[in-house]
Amino acid sequence: MSPSKQVEQFDALLQQGEPVLALAPMQDVTDLPFWRVIRSRGGADVYYTEYFRVHADSRLEKPILRSITENPTGRPVIAQMIGNSIPDLVRTARELQQHPIAAVDLNLGCPAPIVYKKCAGGGLLREPERIDRILGALRESVDKRFTVKTRLGFDNPAVFDELLPIFSKHDLDLLTVHGRTVKEMYRSAVHYDFIARAVAETGCPVLANGNVYSAAKAESVLAETGARGLMIGRGIIRNPWLFTQIRQHLRGETPVWPSGREVLD
Repeated sequence: MSPSKQVEQFDALLQQGEPVLALAPMQDVTDLPFWRVIRSRGGADVYYTEYFRVHADSRLEKPILRSITENPTGRPVIAQMIGNSIPDLVRTARELQQHPIAAVDLNLGCPAPIVYKKCAGGGLLREPERIDRILGALRESVDKRFTVKTRLGFDNPAVFDELLPIFSKHDLDLLTVHGRTVKEMYRSAVHYDFIARAVAETGCPVLANGNVYSAAKAESVLAETGARGLMIGRGIIRNPWLFTQIRQHLRGETPVWPSGREVLD
């Protein structure tokens, strides 16, 4: 798919009536073979790459780049970056836009200690002013669509009050919110009320992320948050047919397993 077609298809997804279903980026998991598996079971509407590590000496990692250049899904691809150096993030964003992608995404949510201790991913949530500068530079350098994936904060969701105006300021094309802090990892309940706030206050489409494990749960999260769609990661590892089952459920059909057995959520 050509770069222009990628953008057109992505824009059309955001304008369609049905919720957008996105495959979450999971490092060393959601690679090209994984995309093929998910695509063969109904697939997502949009696919996020594993994150490209960005620093002074970084180059586009070839195994991740293959997901873009050999995209088997027929659906839009969003290339995710992780890092904190503005010149290097800008350089990498420009390099990525030479390939067939719909958007460039900045990771502000990775909770891995090896990442946040370097003030990247979720670690950047401790510095809202720095995020402001990074988003401003990237918004100017990304000619395609520009998106962000974030958590609520590093160790306190109160910082979300500072983050929301920053996200609004930079005219994001899409915001994905994982409804936990970095320190909460995957242990706590998801704070869906904060995602609902992002929907109400940012002025851009929002994807809800966190603990969507069934078609019934997907419907509940969409209703509670008012989100434009869902990003799902671990739930898809457990059940590669989940995207298809969600679509069936939301259309009033009975979601089934490939064997024909009905799904009981």
